[in-house]
Amino acid sequence: MNKAVRQRIWKTLLVMIVFVVIFYVTFKINNRYIRENTEMVRVAVAIREIPAYTQIKEEDLILAKRPLSVIPKDAVYDTKELLESGTYYTGEFGLEAGDILRVERLFLSDQNPLGSLARLRDENKMLIAVNTNLVQSTANLVIPGAVVDAVVFIAGDNETPDQVISPLEDPRLGDLLVVDKKNSEAAIPAEKGRDAIPAVITIMLEREELDIAEALVSYNELGSIYLLPVGFEGDIYLAAQAKVETEQEKI
Repeated sequence: MNKAVRQRIWKTLLVMIVFVVIFYVTFKINNRYIRENTEMVRVAVAIREIPAYTQIKEEDLILAKRPLSVIPKDAVYDTKELLESGTYYTGEFGLEAGDILRVERLFLSDQNPLGSLARLRDENKMLIAVNTNLVQSTANLVIPGAVVDAVVFIAGDNETPDQVISPLEDPRLGDLLVVDKKNSEAAIPAEKGRDAIPAVITIMLEREELDIAEALVSYNELGSIYLLPVGFEGDIYLAAQAKVETEQEKI
């Protein structure tokens, strides 16, 4: 077999090998495309519009089949498992009917200030802000999660003496739950400096406790409120810390 014949044979074999490789690659690509566009997978989708910052409930979701090609990596496949792991809220854009539920677009109420507001209605709670001199109220011990008793000082005049009112005189001032605190500029108090002095604390009440809210507003207008920590609720503290960390990550 001469050299020219051998070269022709090798060229023919090379062409056949290239053809086989191209055919195999094309076949795999087409097969994958067909599979992704014909294979259906059950994922969680919204069955109705869910507005922004709204709690996601089981009755808002359904498992529906969608082509594999349109399913994102963070899709939810088990609604029961998701809802048992926490209370989730939509983000700023909400969800349209038929939208696939995506973990990256959901927020736990503790990570989202507006989600926390939405949760108030579900839990029949309300918030009230109180001005206080926290430097004289054990300062940094009055933190989210602290349970406090309030003591009110009302300055007297020439005709009436000073008044000091505690939970002994007004039981509505006892066992108040602190869920937030801010400085005079409505910002999270810094660790050091003048901005570290908290000026406003937020207390959570039951919706039925309007009499307590009225008392706090009245005392705040008449005098000064001082806070005495008497207990602690760790879950409130952890929720507040998670919210602070989320805000810092955005910065």
